[in-house]
Amino acid sequence: MLGIVTFLLGLAIALGLGYAIARKILGPQAAKRNLLYSAPWLILGALLPLLLSEAGRYGLIILYALYAGGVLIWLLSWPLRQRAAGALLLEVGQTAQTRLLFWVGLGQVGVVIAMTLPLLDQLTGPFVTTGNIVSGIVKLSFWWIIAALFIALGRSKLEIRENGLAYLYSWQPWERIQAFGWDDDQPNTLILKAIPRSFLSRRYLTLSIPKEIQSQVDALLEAYLLERDLAAEMDGENSQVAK
Repeated sequence: MLGIVTFLLGLAIALGLGYAIARKILGPQAAKRNLLYSAPWLILGALLPLLLSEAGRYGLIILYALYAGGVLIWLLSWPLRQRAAGALLLEVGQTAQTRLLFWVGLGQVGVVIAMTLPLLDQLTGPFVTTGNIVSGIVKLSFWWIIAALFIALGRSKLEIRENGLAYLYSWQPWERIQAFGWDDDQPNTLILKAIPRSFLSRRYLTLSIPKEIQSQVDALLEAYLLERDLAAEMDGENSQVAK
């Protein structure tokens, strides 16, 4: 129970820090919108430790192994998936969001190192069983892969490609993007309205674009997408949700 409380407390602190950083990078309006659209994932994240606690020891180890394997396959398969995005038109580069993810990944590495050292002592003791060794290796692999995931996402670059936008080891076809626009209070914040893949998917994506190439990004997007006042549209939808 103490571990679950600690997890939820850490989640609340991370949420507060994330909102403060997003407010600084993207502006207050975009940060508030991101918070509203992230609500389903935040609720799922809060419920996850409770669900995992019911899985039992070996059920939890299996979930760790499945998740770590899925993340590895997803990362390693990116070159194959990237080909479907077509030829590169413009490399926007790292955004403020990806740089933040990179630093989160470095922080995660520090946490994993602190978790690894005592666990290694447990795995080399005189009363260690095969089950303990297997579960320990799976746990360590899970947390190291999560740290590697954040670092990989943090080093990824936003690319405008022939068939869509490539970002964070995935790509969004032009057909799934309904419109684009620029934020009012933070002019270099790009807003994309996407067709959600599921009820948990976000309809609006916000990205910080370097000011020096903003005009190039705008010109390329105009060739594929309609430009709309998405900032006002999002505020209108958010006000409806608030009611």
